This record gives sequence, structure tokens and C-alpha cells, in this order.
Amino acid sequence: MKITIKPEVFQKLHPKLKVVFIVAKNIDNKTRVKEANHLLKEVEKMILMTFNKNTVKTHHLVAPWTVARQQFGKKATHYHTSVERLLKKVLQHQKVEAKDTVTAVVRYLSLKHIIPVGVDDQKKVQGDITFDTKKGDIFYHDAKKVLGTKLDYWKNAKTALRQSSDSTLIHLEFLPPVSPAKQKEIVKETTELVRMFCGGQVKMVELDKKNNSATI
Repeated sequence: MKITIKPEVFQKLHPKLKVVFIVAKNIDNKTRVKEANHLLKEVEKMILMTFNKNTVKTHHLVAPWTVARQQFGKKATHYHTSVERLLKKVLQHQKVEAKDTVTAVVRYLSLKHIIPVGVDDQKKVQGDITFDTKKGDIFYHDAKKVLGTKLDYWKNAKTALRQSSDSTLIHLEFLPPVSPAKQKEIVKETTELVRMFCGGQVKMVELDKKNNSATI
């Protein structure tokens, strides 16, 4: 699978955008789902103690996405980024518990580190993946369909994970002020947690303005 982020994404959103892609194959996405959701519940408690609805947008890790979105010319109408959507649900005491292990782990990491994280069933992706810009948003698609949007978050249910999924594609999205060292720490934690909870074989690539395409 080849993944490409078109140059226009960096030009319109942020020149220092970095997206790290992790593919995990031959995973068990069911057995340890309760344990993974326990992690998620713990970080929910932390969010409720440290955030309220008025402080989400001004948080130092959320604000850069708001600024980038405004410069991009996008006014989100629904959820903003995926992490803002999660924060909003937690603060409204809505359910964020996941039905599968990887999704629980991904939501935990997103809330712990306050970064947008995406996830797809890798086997349901048809062909290569491209990130592009359209109608004031960043969207990504395979050879057949749009898989999701990033700034006004939407996810195609056709590639959503199920407990039966045995291969996953995770994307971690970084903007400053998240430092390169912190990015490495988060990527390492992600790969370790996926291996711990799901097993399987894990591969990783990172894309930025200088290296905007890779095969994984």
C-alpha cells in the first residue's frame, strides 16, 4: 500500500504537519477489549478533572489545529478534529467506550496526548491512499472511495474496525508545539500498546513536507 500526502495539504494547513502511519497485521482485536477500555476509562477521568467546555479550544495542543483550520479557510460545523470530538463527548458524559481493542487503544492515546488519531481496517482499503484538499477540508481516499475527513471530522463506516478485523492502519497527526522527541515517544507508546493488547506484526512510516509519500 502506498500512502501519499499531496503538497497542497502542507501548503494550506501547516508546513510542519507530520503524519505517522502504523500498520499492524495478524492482530487479535477482541480478546483484550475490556482491558483496553479500562485504560480509556482512566484517561476519561483525567480529562474530566482538567478540562471543561470553555477550555478545550484554548488548550495549547488544540489551539494550533484551530489556527491552522482558520488559515485553511475551514469553519468546522460538526466535530472539528477527531480529538476535539472525543473531548466533547467525554465532557458531555457520552459513551466513548470502544467495541474493539485497537479503537479503545487509539482513543486512549488520543485523549492522553491530545492529538488527532485515525484508524481504518487495512484490509478494507482498496488500493493506495491519498490525502488531499477539497472544499475547505483535508480528506483521504483510496482507489474507490473517500475514507474520511480531518478538520471537520468524519469517518467512512466501510473501513471502520470490527472485533473480527485482523489488520489495521493507524494514523497519528502532529502539529507544533508537539516536539520531534514527543512525537517519537507517542509513536513508541502506540506500537507497544498495539503489540501488548493485540499482538501481530507492526510497521511504521512517517510523512512530512519533504517526504510526502511512502509504501508500507
